[in-house]
Amino acid sequence: MRMATQAEMLKPGEEGETLRELHLKVDMRFGSIKVVPKSDEGNDANFPRNLHNAAELFLRVGMVDPAERLREKTAAMLDLYADNPDGKTGLRIGRGVVCWSCGHCGVPKSGGDAKEKTPPGPCGNCGEVEQINWLRISLNKGENLPWIEAAPLSPKEAAKKKKAADAAKRAEIEANVKKALLERISSQIAES
Repeated sequence: MRMATQAEMLKPGEEGETLRELHLKVDMRFGSIKVVPKSDEGNDANFPRNLHNAAELFLRVGMVDPAERLREKTAAMLDLYADNPDGKTGLRIGRGVVCWSCGHCGVPKSGGDAKEKTPPGPCGNCGEVEQINWLRISLNKGENLPWIEAAPLSPKEAAKKKKAADAAKRAEIEANVKKALLERISSQIAES
């Protein structure tokens, strides 16, 4: 999908003119994730009904970073479902929200276990509490799914993961050095 940003809508020669082409690939499945309007938003014809519409709205008003964040977080959630998660290991599960300030989609800081009539939020990224709506992920059969996302690591878990990554990188480098040395020795033997 390609949408013109607000900066692109300026007429040539206008001050502040910025032309840039933006390509944001939004999965058509985003249309199946409904934005639940608050009581005063239900009759608004311009209200985005799903996350595909929300991405279009962000781009239409020039909010590129929020559009990219919405796409990134939603694609990550869909990828988790595609991997057939067990629902227990390293995941946060709950009702999802979309934040209109930063574009974040995910489980709110409050945990996402509230009912639909409870006000959503706060945003799990920026903490916004007003400009935020619940999301509903629906299957074709009318069944609703929870939002799932990778759980943030504790400082201890993050340190352990970094240590393991560093050890793997060190082992890779050592193996490459050993291989290079063996090749050099082999070529020297072959030359003599």
